[in-house]
Amino acid sequence: MDKSFALQLKSSAYNILQRTDIDPIAVPLPKNGEFFRIIYDNKAKKSQLFDNLPKNVSDKEKWRLISVKKYPENGGSISVDFALSAEQYYSGIQKLKRLLYIYLPVAFLVAFLGGYLLSWFLLRPLRRIISNANKVDLEHIKLLSEPRSKDEFYHLTDALNRMLLRIDEQAKQQTTFFTMASHELRTPISNMLTELQVFNQDFLDLDAKKLLDNQELEVKRTKGLVDNFLWMSQIKSSNILTKKSKIDLAEMVLELSEGFRKQLTINHQRFKIDFSPVDGDFSISADKNQVEVIIKNLISNSIKYGETNTTIDIKIFQNQKKGIIVSNSISQIITDPEKLKGQFLRDSSHKEGFGLGLWISEILSEKNNARLSLDTLDKRFYAMLQFDEF
Repeated sequence: MDKSFALQLKSSAYNILQRTDIDPIAVPLPKNGEFFRIIYDNKAKKSQLFDNLPKNVSDKEKWRLISVKKYPENGGSISVDFALSAEQYYSGIQKLKRLLYIYLPVAFLVAFLGGYLLSWFLLRPLRRIISNANKVDLEHIKLLSEPRSKDEFYHLTDALNRMLLRIDEQAKQQTTFFTMASHELRTPISNMLTELQVFNQDFLDLDAKKLLDNQELEVKRTKGLVDNFLWMSQIKSSNILTKKSKIDLAEMVLELSEGFRKQLTINHQRFKIDFSPVDGDFSISADKNQVEVIIKNLISNSIKYGETNTTIDIKIFQNQKKGIIVSNSISQIITDPEKLKGQFLRDSSHKEGFGLGLWISEILSEKNNARLSLDTLDKRFYAMLQFDEF
């Protein structure tokens, strides 16, 4: 714009200069919007031939002025001072600036939105692959749907599917191994436990009896680990069948608690079993074997993680729902008790166990329409199992 305006100013000035002559004197008339001054200088005298320049021509914000000169053959010089109004020029510059200030942000916004929408459209297959991949777990391995067009996304999906097939095969082999190993170990361990329990200890001295008691506890602990591995393999392979029958929750708790008497004696702990209400009906419909596993895990954890010389409270309740609450005293702060229901999560201060008990209990609770919740309050740990039916 600046070069165009300067070229217009210069060409108009030279046009006036070319049309001006001295012999005879010829001066062009100004057109609309033309302002100029013509001076003839013959070295002896300066003569002003024409002048319609405005008084404020020196104001550079309103006017642009250029001077041109030529030398006629008869001597002297003719000079033309030509002026054009610069208001429209500066007005055009300001409009252009405002346009650019508006255009650049709008152009950036349009480019950003266009790029975002374009990338969103082009990356839809990748987002679909990511969404489907996030839903895959070892228990429910499902192959990803392959795109129709055989592009990079197709090859990526194919590679992921082949990887999932390998993972699924290895997981099945691992589950089969755990199942077979658990079954093979369960029989000799059960035989050992039976022999220790029926062994006549009347003729043994105190040290021998203590040794046999410790061996019985170790065999029970080993049997519990093997049972947990067997349950884990059944859960992984989705081979758990729930056969519901009528169960008296109170009788089951009393019967199972008797099996922990020796362990309580060694840890200097004791049970306190309450019924609320005392004459309540604590019968439920559930799988007896699975409910026994849940209650055994809850009582076993309360003994293992409870402090010595303390009372373990067991409460069987009947209000809007039926269930059991097992609580024990703790010395360490547990920030998020619900996380303990995760697989292979256990207290680092205890080396025994693999952190499977609460995870198995959570799975079995869901299969029996029950909810297992964990909480801590006033340095006590609470595990509550409540069944949905009344």
